[in-house]
Amino acid sequence: MSIGVIEVPSRKELFVRKLEEQILTGKLKVGDSLPSERQLQEETRISKTVIHAGLVELEQKGFLEITPRRGAVVANYEETGTMETLNALIRLNGGNMTRKQTRSFMEARIAIEGAALRRLASNHTEEDILFLEAILAQADALLEQPGYEVSELADLLFRYHRAICVRSRNEFFPLLLNEFKSLILEFWVRSILRFGAAQNVHLAKRYLDFIRAGDAEGAFQRLVRSVNEYLACFDEQD
Repeated sequence: MSIGVIEVPSRKELFVRKLEEQILTGKLKVGDSLPSERQLQEETRISKTVIHAGLVELEQKGFLEITPRRGAVVANYEETGTMETLNALIRLNGGNMTRKQTRSFMEARIAIEGAALRRLASNHTEEDILFLEAILAQADALLEQPGYEVSELADLLFRYHRAICVRSRNEFFPLLLNEFKSLILEFWVRSILRFGAAQNVHLAKRYLDFIRAGDAEGAFQRLVRSVNEYLACFDEQD
């Protein structure tokens, strides 16, 4: 049996997570001033260098605003946050998205992938079709293997939808998908477990049918329908 490497969080990571938790749970509110770096050093017994680095990281994540005169002040992370802010929110919830976060995420998926599907259906090459067909062939081959890992199929589905974004010729769409990769993989795993592997692969093939036919609106509406079906099941579980 292989246990693997056990990594221990650094003092800076623990300091950052502690302040993130206090901000996200409302113990520290927007506009609250943090103690000085010297005071934080005395309270936490962490070096001033580590304290400073942690505060800078929290500012980069949108949790703090640091100015020379006021020092560190809690910022409105909904206005100043980044993907790291979202990751902190999900980590606080035990690695799971809330219902509101799930809906927000799926709305973002419609905006990004929906636009990519429309672009690709309206303007694609035979090479685009062959590339997508190759990924689907890998998915079909995987389903024929006994005992395949759900995570492997989830990864293939992620690659397939990222390929749609890449082939849409929009430079930002695939980068945005990569930024959301961990959340998207979680979505695909849940979708496979709920609707079945074959159904998810079949749906991917339907998107390709729409692309081949040049039916941009049909592809978009099928995406919206699949998202609504997923959200309906998510609501039922609650």
